[in-house]
Amino acid sequence: MFFVYGLFSGVIATLATYVGTTFLGLPFPPEEIFQLLISPVPGSIQSVTVETFGEYAKYTAFVAASGIYALLYAFIGTLVGFLYRNDLPKSGRPILAGSLIGFLISVALEGALAGRVYILSTLFGWFIAAGLLLVVNLCYSIILVSQAKTALRDVSPKPIPRMAQTISSSRRGFLKKAAIVGAVLVFAGVSSKIILSLLSGQPVVQSGTVIPVDPQSSSVNLSDLPSIFQDPRLSSLVGSEVTDNRVFYRVDIDPLPPQLDLDKWTLKVDGKVSDELLLNKDGFMALPTKDEYATLECVSNTIYPPSALISNAKWTGVPLATILNQAGLSSDAKYVVFHCADGYTVGIPLDRAKQPGSLLAYKMNDQFLPNEHGFPLRAIVPGIYGMMNAKWITEIEVTDQVYLGYWQERGWSNDARIKTTSLIYYPGDRATVSGALPIGGIAFAGDRGISKVEVSTDAGSTWNEATIKQPRSPYSWVIWAYEWTPQAKGAYTLMVRAYDGSNQLQSSAATAPFPDGASGYHSIQVTVN
Repeated sequence: MFFVYGLFSGVIATLATYVGTTFLGLPFPPEEIFQLLISPVPGSIQSVTVETFGEYAKYTAFVAASGIYALLYAFIGTLVGFLYRNDLPKSGRPILAGSLIGFLISVALEGALAGRVYILSTLFGWFIAAGLLLVVNLCYSIILVSQAKTALRDVSPKPIPRMAQTISSSRRGFLKKAAIVGAVLVFAGVSSKIILSLLSGQPVVQSGTVIPVDPQSSSVNLSDLPSIFQDPRLSSLVGSEVTDNRVFYRVDIDPLPPQLDLDKWTLKVDGKVSDELLLNKDGFMALPTKDEYATLECVSNTIYPPSALISNAKWTGVPLATILNQAGLSSDAKYVVFHCADGYTVGIPLDRAKQPGSLLAYKMNDQFLPNEHGFPLRAIVPGIYGMMNAKWITEIEVTDQVYLGYWQERGWSNDARIKTTSLIYYPGDRATVSGALPIGGIAFAGDRGISKVEVSTDAGSTWNEATIKQPRSPYSWVIWAYEWTPQAKGAYTLMVRAYDGSNQLQSSAATAPFPDGASGYHSIQVTVN
């Protein structure tokens, strides 16, 4: 009985905690349980979930973590019932015990997450957090004990077979009210996310596309482009060459991003350097900056079907080499390691860190980094997959040895060199078309660039060179298009392949993303009528 009541009350407490922490900018305690769940999972298994669910893969484990958190309350309820069953009608000790146990567990989980938000770096922040958790757990305990008292009152001294069927109208009324409270809290939690998205102008991401597409991208001016790119059927592709911040792909180790205060944020540079640095906002912003277009691609980005884990943006920041030179590198320096506020770490070779395109970016498409994309500082390192481009950076450590980061410890490549990829955006797979039409899409080879794109309309028997739009930078994807006039009705297999800047043809071997990125030719089926 107490297990069921504890679970029911725990669900309400979990939902109330989520709503409260969301609005107060605090960590949600089950996030620590989430980390404990995913930490032992091998990279190969995590790869499958990312391939299947994309950036939403982590939410499955997050829901499970929230369920475990609610189950903890069920066990607390069982413990309280075992210790204080006879004291329920006449003592406040069961309420006090339930509140205290739940509060201590919640505070312990919150403490483990404290480094992710600056609000918990102050006494006032902890006062707010403790107040919220105390109220939530007190309410949990009151609901638990109230249910138990009601049940005990409703059980009359009748034979056992009849006792199991005795549920009073007052108890049913209480459960209905509790269910309504739970539904309201669920609605409030979901609504808070929706409202925040609407207030920020968040568009709805189009699904089933090879790249994230801004719904307003069709308004772009195409008049200055080669004629094939002026075809209105390619307007959303061309208009999404620079990905809108709000639809830029996102894959993190946590379901909720850290929340850092720029005024309190600092960047520490230490390790194999002659002069350790500690830069605050003013010191960092005073350094010379540069703008750079660069495409990021997740190592879990699939080719068929495409998972749209690739995006392109304009980044503004300080060259990473500037920071390293200012700190002074030791002669035995070999790797540059990023330490992040969410507990993530990753290392890159020193030569990668010092290349001209490597940035410590604080702006994205001329706006300060969105919180979910690494505010206040992230790394942009062309040529390697997104997992190497750390977000929410708080420390840069220079080491004298190769470093295995968060994903590398789970089996992912530490080289992470981007493979040449090409994808067909238009027409869509299984589309029915007629007459002359453009075939268009994107190609990307990291910092090697793209020299040529070829399209086949006969399942790879013959290849035709496509037109390439001038890319935004050497580190940006290219948009390509090919004008096709089908000679007959029927089914066609369209394929694409690309050559990198050194004229090296992309691999035709179809491989899964784990451990070093997917490869193979993208193909689609269309019907001409």
